[in-house]
Amino acid sequence: MLRASRVLFSSNLVSKSFNPASVLQRSSPSDTVNPAELFGSAKKAVLIGVPGAFTPGCSKTHVPGYLKHYDELKNKGVELIGCVSVNDAFVMDAWGKDLNVGDKVTMLADPQGKFVKDLGLDFDASAALGGHRSKRFALVLENGKITKAFVEPNNTGLSVTLAESLLKEL
Repeated sequence: MLRASRVLFSSNLVSKSFNPASVLQRSSPSDTVNPAELFGSAKKAVLIGVPGAFTPGCSKTHVPGYLKHYDELKNKGVELIGCVSVNDAFVMDAWGKDLNVGDKVTMLADPQGKFVKDLGLDFDASAALGGHRSKRFALVLENGKITKAFVEPNNTGLSVTLAESLLKEL
């Protein structure tokens, strides 16, 4: 549904908690994290989903925007920013280093796409990216519960999930 601010808002995700069975990876397949625990430990957090590491929109606009607006997000109470993609942990780790995210954005790998599929945020990107990938999304979580969910209408666009757009909604 469209909100008055013309931001695509997905109400079916609001108040949903992450599946405790979902496990994401950080720097390697053995460096796992339970998303419910990770995001449940923050009073306010943002999780962005991207179709693929090292892809042009994700590398040049989406994640860099969250780095650029990091201080503004912190001033709005965001304690944790995560980025998830259906890629392996080594790729996500290398991408984070390439973007110089440091400790500003926690890079999270969802190698089989289970996490995004459980949230209903996957799509078939076989033609462009070789398989199922994450839709481009931005979730606002408070104490581990999704309070706002923004999903690009065409799955991969760059509008409603940009840091600039999200800041207006916080």
